Amino acid sequence: MNALFALISARNLEFLRDKSALGWSLMFPIIIIVALVLVFDDDNPTLYQVGVYGEVPQLEQIKAIKHIEIIYYQDLEQAKHKVSRHLIDGLVSNGTYWVNPDSAQGYILEQVMLAKLPELKKQPITGKAVRHVEWLLPGIIGMNMMFSALYGVGYVVVRYRRTGVLKRLQVTPLAPWQFLASQLFSRLGATVLSAAIVFAVIALMFDIRPQGNVLILILNTLLGSAAMISIGLLVASRTRSDELCNGLLNVISWPMMFLSGIWFSLEGSKPWVRFVADCLPLTHMNDANRAVIIDGASLFEIGDHLLFLVVIILVCMGAASRSFRWD
Repeated sequence: MNALFALISARNLEFLRDKSALGWSLMFPIIIIVALVLVFDDDNPTLYQVGVYGEVPQLEQIKAIKHIEIIYYQDLEQAKHKVSRHLIDGLVSNGTYWVNPDSAQGYILEQVMLAKLPELKKQPITGKAVRHVEWLLPGIIGMNMMFSALYGVGYVVVRYRRTGVLKRLQVTPLAPWQFLASQLFSRLGATVLSAAIVFAVIALMFDIRPQGNVLILILNTLLGSAAMISIGLLVASRTRSDELCNGLLNVISWPMMFLSGIWFSLEGSKPWVRFVADCLPLTHMNDANRAVIIDGASLFEIGDHLLFLVVIILVCMGAASRSFRWD
């Protein structure tokens, strides 16, 4: 029993002396709770989403209806497309409104709006609803890739440093960028292969047929995975503590898990939430994959997402190479 208590005491002292790990264990739950309250706590929850395009004289009357969220669009065709695929519940523009007659949400919204604004003229839109599995699949695969990319390389590099493997590699002609590149490409192959297998299985089970080019999907998935691996390598480039590495990776992965459109659409979310989401690589990978799978987007149409991912890869790999330490 003395040996057991001695080991417990030693491990507790080790944890307490690791100030960075102790700090993260205290601060991380506080940060997460505050962030979730800021993002999701709402005294006036949204039940319906209404798109608005151009001049709408009845806008103030629509805003007065409780539990309706107004989303402004600069492109009428894009807004109509959102209605046709049930991504928003209705659209209003210059005395005219559009709803999809097959949308249950759209039907209820129409009855509510006509009770307040009977002068609106109806323009029906037909279109097949996006199935929940079609919308959810890219996000779930992206989340799985995120955890594999971040933790798969982060813990490995920190363990190599802690056990002295990196110190032995230091005496070889190996440059930091070469070591980091080897970690990136080795993890990249495993991550993308597993994602492809999951996608193929679910697509066969639920008859999901991508509307766009599968090669574009593969390119976007490669870049998205590489971007997240690069972030994991940057975190691990100087970290010696497993606990600190875990805390840093949690701080990075949790916002992506909630703000990258994995579980729900960010359509019409608060501007600052959308801004934060647009800074996350998982958001761009998910949005691009959904655009290809659901809407058949071309390479040019998702070019901004791909460019963002390339920038993340270059910046993070460059910073990790410059700040990397062997011991």
